[in-house]
Amino acid sequence: MLKKGKKLIIAVLALVVALAMFAACGKDYSSDPLTPADTTSAQVNSNGGFVVETGDYIYFINGVEDYSANNTYGEPVKGTLMRISKTDLAAGEYANAQIVVPQLLVSQDFTSGFYIYGDRVYYASPTTARNPDGDVENSYIDFKSSALDGSSTMSGYYVRMSDNSTVYRYVQSEDGTVYLLYVDSSNTEIHSYNTATGENVTLVAGYQSYILNSDDPTDPYVYYTMSVVKNYGYSESYQQVYRASAFDTESPYDLQLGDNYTDKETGEVLDYVNVGTLIFDGIGQNNQPTPFNHDLTEGVTPYYRYNGVTYTLVKYTNGGLYYTNTESSGSNILYRLPAAQLDAALAADTWNSVTGNANNAEDSATDINERIAIGTDKASASAIFFESEGVQYYIYASGTEIVRVQVGEKKADGSPAPGFVVDAVRIAGNLSSSSSDDSSDSSSDSSSDSSSTSATLLFIDNGYLYFTQGDSGIYRVNCLGTRAQYELLGRGDEYTVTRYLDVTYSSSWYTPEIVNGYLFFANAGSYAETYVFTMANPATNEELKAINEKYEDVQNVLSDISETYSNAGNAANYYYYTQEADILNNEDYAENFTAEDKAVFEAFVNCTAYNNAFDASVLKDDTGAWNNRDYFINALGFMAEEDADSIADSLLTDFIDTADDTSSDDTSDGGWTWQWAALFVPIGVVVIAGVVVTIILVKKKKSRRA
Repeated sequence: MLKKGKKLIIAVLALVVALAMFAACGKDYSSDPLTPADTTSAQVNSNGGFVVETGDYIYFINGVEDYSANNTYGEPVKGTLMRISKTDLAAGEYANAQIVVPQLLVSQDFTSGFYIYGDRVYYASPTTARNPDGDVENSYIDFKSSALDGSSTMSGYYVRMSDNSTVYRYVQSEDGTVYLLYVDSSNTEIHSYNTATGENVTLVAGYQSYILNSDDPTDPYVYYTMSVVKNYGYSESYQQVYRASAFDTESPYDLQLGDNYTDKETGEVLDYVNVGTLIFDGIGQNNQPTPFNHDLTEGVTPYYRYNGVTYTLVKYTNGGLYYTNTESSGSNILYRLPAAQLDAALAADTWNSVTGNANNAEDSATDINERIAIGTDKASASAIFFESEGVQYYIYASGTEIVRVQVGEKKADGSPAPGFVVDAVRIAGNLSSSSSDDSSDSSSDSSSDSSSTSATLLFIDNGYLYFTQGDSGIYRVNCLGTRAQYELLGRGDEYTVTRYLDVTYSSSWYTPEIVNGYLFFANAGSYAETYVFTMANPATNEELKAINEKYEDVQNVLSDISETYSNAGNAANYYYYTQEADILNNEDYAENFTAEDKAVFEAFVNCTAYNNAFDASVLKDDTGAWNNRDYFINALGFMAEEDADSIADSLLTDFIDTADDTSSDDTSDGGWTWQWAALFVPIGVVVIAGVVVTIILVKKKKSRRA
């Protein structure tokens, strides 16, 4: 048995080794800089998603990759950061994309992607460090950056977290300094890390809930709720709401904690960490003041009766904080605190966290809170809140319909608006996982069960509401129409739900994005391996409908061919995905197809009619042909070799190499073959003529369809 001293030395040495494995040191990785250089990085749009636009380039994460994949610098292709020039994108030269960061940009926080500030790109990546056993600890996440020209990448990190779903943002101050704002949920802390100085500030410790801007990931503010400590070890029943910036370094308050905040037995003083500014103080008239009620000054009386209120932060969007409090459990009001008015009051030093509470307009000079809804059954975090022509709205999905609500306290005739609903218009109805059109009217009666809905709202862009359903398809409808425009009789394309082809996206990854007039999404459909695909986004639903009609024509022709000429139909489908017109001339496959199969195939490739079986001439016009997938959607960038090979093999297996190649040794049991196993580990025995014979079953391997 080791003595205690030796045990301690061994334990310390083990700890040193472990820490060495996780040390943030070493020279940066280097590569040849990309050419030409991007001199337009100051013109950034859509920062913080999986697609970011500069003046001349589109940067994007190259597909959905698992955090456990190989992240050795220079090895990955899928999941890396790529760029493509806008010129190449417009010309359809998608393969001209270049890898910027040859490491994985893979985090489980899909509300935040990568950020371009100046000549660097900031992101999160699974660590490549190994533990003392030599295993890569890829469940840890490293926050780091690279040169935008790809010439250097940090081998170390700014911050390393053990939780790869850590919520984070990169934000930039006016002086150009970039900060990493992140949440350490295991310790209920929110931190800000200065990437220039290495200073890590704990903005708050012991938060009860928090919320970030869901519209703009570059917003440096975070709102959070805190309990109010009455004395050491005890808290009040009410809460406070604070707001902190990633740029804050110290509390704006001179907090003086007396004897009540010292443990009588240990002498330990309450460790209260909070650099935020107090926005709402929920203190009630029955509560005694504490050192944390910073605005409860002379002449200020709590509005709330009894023991105060707690707050629920619902959403930070549409330029404001949406929240409820527990003032009235019978009619829980959803409020909106406008950020611009709050900022102005804070700048003028006129904001008071007590009188600034929603007070039913008893003091209109201090109550800037807008009433949005009664309860959050419909106006919930999954709803989309927006403003149009100075009027507040929200859109929610309920059952098989989508409803737009105009918010206000009075209707057009001056009568009170029940529940603050001035008007409710059903903008989509009769939705299902297979619907590409709806047949709703615009009745304001909406009693469907909101707990069971077929639609998930995504975002609003250029007047269109984008949403998905259980099929992970992408749908849109113009959400700014009048009531009459959504009525069945005479409703036009703009106000009819329209699907994007039969596209399906990876709903467990980032939400599709529209950048620079293009739709970007991780393709979860066949023969795509969840790489990022793109298409020019139609300006109107009429244009989208025209593209859909072309797509449907292709599918109809393919169906007509397959109905009469099965093998030729397979070959035509193969061409649709690959545009390989010479595949039937390949000697490895030519014998699988008859002369007529080849003639039918040629008719599809050349977009001509064949006898009376089908007419592929409808798949082209003077501008070209659309008998291939690339006419509609395209893979952006390039794939890892193994993924490209997998798709190629699957396409050949599914459509071309379909001949019956079973031998006389095959059994009828799905391709199993019996093989005498003198050289293999036995998995079973049979008795033949009294002799025990060892056998194995070998299953023929089928290619995987992507």
